Amino acid sequence: MKKKVLQNSFLTEAATLLKEGKSVRIRINGESMFPFIRGGKDIVEIIPYHLKDPLKKWCCTFYEWNGHYMIHRYIGSNMEKCRMMGDGNLAQVEEVNRYEIIGILKAIYHPDGSIQECNDPQWLRKAEYWYRLRKLRRFLIPLMKRFIK
Repeated sequence: MKKKVLQNSFLTEAATLLKEGKSVRIRINGESMFPFIRGGKDIVEIIPYHLKDPLKKWCCTFYEWNGHYMIHRYIGSNMEKCRMMGDGNLAQVEEVNRYEIIGILKAIYHPDGSIQECNDPQWLRKAEYWYRLRKLRRFLIPLMKRFIK
């Protein structure tokens, strides 16, 4: 199967659909959400986010930051800014305005046919524990990549 890498313009189209109230499914590329989302393998379903909707801590958001569209985890807020961090990132935290959040991940579709619901409290709790281990990620991520296919 031939692999095609889509530029950020594809994500612009996804953002447009979300703003129109439609959900989208896209195959994630990149490693910033490993180990919860595996780049090049997993497909995510994103639903529109509206400012009036509550934002659950540890949920995954689709947002625009510095002209790029990203999917990272909501780790809290700092006054009027929302703080986001990729599960595979060691230290980088993005601060975005709430109105820059376009969508929320609803589900992750894995190649083995399993589906992870992204609002599942147990899954969100695992994300919180993973966040607390961020100082150890430098060692954990390479080990996990060897064993998680």
